[in-house]
Amino acid sequence: MKVVKSLFPIIVLLIGAFYGYQKYYQLPVSASIGITYLAHMLAIIVVGLSIRFSRSSLFFYVLLVVIANVALRLDWAKGDLAYSLLSAFIPLLLVVLTILPDRGIFTVKAIPAYAILLLVGVFSLTVIMISPAWATFFFLTDWLPPQYFDWTNQSQTVLIVSFAALYILLTLCILNPSLHMAAGFGVLFMLVAQLHFGDQTPLHFGDRSRSLNVFGSAALLMCLYAILQETWRMAYLDELTGLPGRRALGDKFRKISGQYTVAMLDVDHFKKFNDTYGHDAGDAVLRMIAAKMSKVSGGGQSYRYGGEEFSIVFTGKKAQEAVRHLEALREEIANKPFIIRRAGRRNNSAPVKPVRNNSVKVTVSIGFADSGGNKASPWDVLKLSDKALYRAKGKGRNCVSE
Repeated sequence: MKVVKSLFPIIVLLIGAFYGYQKYYQLPVSASIGITYLAHMLAIIVVGLSIRFSRSSLFFYVLLVVIANVALRLDWAKGDLAYSLLSAFIPLLLVVLTILPDRGIFTVKAIPAYAILLLVGVFSLTVIMISPAWATFFFLTDWLPPQYFDWTNQSQTVLIVSFAALYILLTLCILNPSLHMAAGFGVLFMLVAQLHFGDQTPLHFGDRSRSLNVFGSAALLMCLYAILQETWRMAYLDELTGLPGRRALGDKFRKISGQYTVAMLDVDHFKKFNDTYGHDAGDAVLRMIAAKMSKVSGGGQSYRYGGEEFSIVFTGKKAQEAVRHLEALREEIANKPFIIRRAGRRNNSAPVKPVRNNSVKVTVSIGFADSGGNKASPWDVLKLSDKALYRAKGKGRNCVSE
């Protein structure tokens, strides 16, 4: 499901790009001129945002799109060897830059990425100027019967490299679904299409400006979408647990009205757990509880309030209706043994050394209150549920209290 969610917007943009490519000449002249400048505007916006939020992968995606667009507009790129080099190295570079860890843009740790780009650029220019026989043989030889490839002007070497790069990134999207990976796959697809349809050797393609404008703009739109989604995630989702954070809860409270129930959940003896097993184990407990809360029944929406405290909002439900769902959640957490798999650390001290694969019981206390149909603000209801949480702890913990 996560794979579909991350790839769906990219696939929509891919379909839109190919449709726009087919209908390009049916656009009004003013729209065609606008698309010509769209890529420039998008590149400036995405570069600015990627620098602002230090997203090096998206920055390098834009850089590759710009390099491809600039190179394809130069006369030397019309040669067979130069075009093949460009078409082969752009996909390879994108795969490498996607796999490299995000180490910032203007940092020492980003030097390897710039070094790779520089080395590939110098190598390509040298090969184009010298035109050695081995390069011509490798990049322009037909390895398979040419009659099967009359649908393209690209060399078979370029096609093999392009399909391999697409396969690698699609596999990475499936194994590690994320906006970063999905955007990389989409940008790669657009660059391959741009290089394929932008070939000016005599066949049925040959409209380079159209492919540059449409596919280049689509690739940059994918980058823009990814960075906007990333900034939203940073603002609204808790990094440790993946649940919506306090800001998202505030937005929910600004919109909510009528009947609703708010619950506060707290991990029992969490400080003692951290002191005993270390903060790594404590973080793992919070992630486990968040995973259970994200599937709470009754239509409840879960949030990380702060520390070891969480909130759940049941829209349209009274307290008596929400309590059974809270009890089910409490029991599910209490009945699931938590396995301590490795030693953690306690602040900056020596490692804590629990017994490996030691099973411990984790419990939570829950307090809840509903709006009661009155005009109390959601934050007032939250305070009432917080008081109910203290009553649950007073009753011995591992219980639900109103």
